[in-house]
Amino acid sequence: MVSYRILYLRERFGDFRKSSSKRINEIPAKENDDFALMSSVGRDGVVGFDRTPQGRVAINALISSCYFIDIDGRLQPPSSRELGYMPLFIFRDKDKHFEKAVSAYGEYEKNYKKYEVLSRHREVERPAPTILTKFLLGGELSIDKEIYEFLVGACHYVAVAKVSGEYGFGAFDVFSENLEFFFDEFRLFAGDAAEWVAVEKASDLIVF
Repeated sequence: MVSYRILYLRERFGDFRKSSSKRINEIPAKENDDFALMSSVGRDGVVGFDRTPQGRVAINALISSCYFIDIDGRLQPPSSRELGYMPLFIFRDKDKHFEKAVSAYGEYEKNYKKYEVLSRHREVERPAPTILTKFLLGGELSIDKEIYEFLVGACHYVAVAKVSGEYGFGAFDVFSENLEFFFDEFRLFAGDAAEWVAVEKASDLIVF
């Protein structure tokens, strides 16, 4: 039995960016890269993946399969723990490429702490930052060309939370060179309780 709808706008970046947020619009993606905006509406007509137990299960399953940046800005591994919020970023590892980058980032953090201690007493070589270091410690989690190319190579998909609120709890933008993996996986998480509805413009995802 259908208990909620998943609404989505899926377009190539060249078209998607025209109605997207500033954060998404400034991503240096290729014109034909695959982007989508996802939201949900319950049977009561109110938006948000939290409007039904089934919608909440689906969004939590998605989050728990990914690395994510928590509410304090820290990178966290996949976890079955229910967060109660949509992380600003989630990253779906591809063939352990993102996992390896996370390990390198952790190694950098350890080496930098050693560097801070040793450099007080003698001249030592400063550890070279990793690609994730540049992204996570850059200040605003901005995505330049180098970081974007890393993300689409290391992840099946990357999701960015819609924090403005008009699309309801759990709404997000998601991107990849090809989103087929994402849609196949999210359909599995959503199960038979969800009706999938493609829309033609972003405003169609806002239901009052």
